Amino acid sequence: MSSGLFGILTSFDHNEHEWKTYKSRLTQWFVANDITDVTDATGTKRRAILLSALTEGTYRLAADLVLPKDVQTVPYDDIITSLDTHFNPKRVGFSERHNFYAAVQRQGETHSQWAARLRGLTSLCAFKNVEETLLDRFIMGMRACYEKEKLYAQDLTGLTLGKAVEYAENVATARAAATASASGAGAAAAAAGAATLDPLLKISRSTSAHKGQAAAKSSRLAKPKCTTCGYTNHKTAECQYSDYVCKKCNVKGHLRRVCPSKVNYVDNGADDEDFGDDVLTGQY
Repeated sequence: MSSGLFGILTSFDHNEHEWKTYKSRLTQWFVANDITDVTDATGTKRRAILLSALTEGTYRLAADLVLPKDVQTVPYDDIITSLDTHFNPKRVGFSERHNFYAAVQRQGETHSQWAARLRGLTSLCAFKNVEETLLDRFIMGMRACYEKEKLYAQDLTGLTLGKAVEYAENVATARAAATASASGAGAAAAAAGAATLDPLLKISRSTSAHKGQAAAKSSRLAKPKCTTCGYTNHKTAECQYSDYVCKKCNVKGHLRRVCPSKVNYVDNGADDEDFGDDVLTGQY
């Protein structure tokens, strides 16, 4: 409120905040700043502080709750009572007990958080033996886990909710540490093994690549060549250059590139074979 006051009094929005918690914080703020029934006998200051701390929507709600009176003139205690009645309606005991017994530990909820939430559910249950009931529900409502199995095997003599929570947390922490340690050791072993096998893997890959290249070359060599042009992508009987005249031996039926004759080059003035080489390149 001002620099001379202790603590921070935030605004209250009933759509986002819980009235019971806010009311408790408001009371403690009044105590810290010495605003009591003695220093504020009429409650005027406390009423002004409360109404100033309400958001617009919640202020309108408070005003409606005290109608036909004007909320600015209603005593502070009456405003508090109206808000209490609205936000904390009377609960049916067995309905609250049903919610308690139906509660289970949520996914991702720690054992401590589960115990705290469970204790909050007992506030309106009116159990005769709260601690024993809490202990039972804490263990029975735990999600399936190793900690639950260990607690089921514990001796009930002297076992309290506090001890059960502490035991479960210790077991969970120990298991997490052991799992992390095992994972780290496994990763280190895998890395060491990979480093040891790395040269062998390189040799294996190199050998495989060499074998692949040799196989491809062998495959190319295994294909029969056309005796007319020398290419392997068609049969001799299908060669379109069967009518060409060799420029080397001047004999019809093959190209110079596959000429078996050892005679000197004979230039017949034709350029058909040159055209044929150009056509053959990348085409057949």
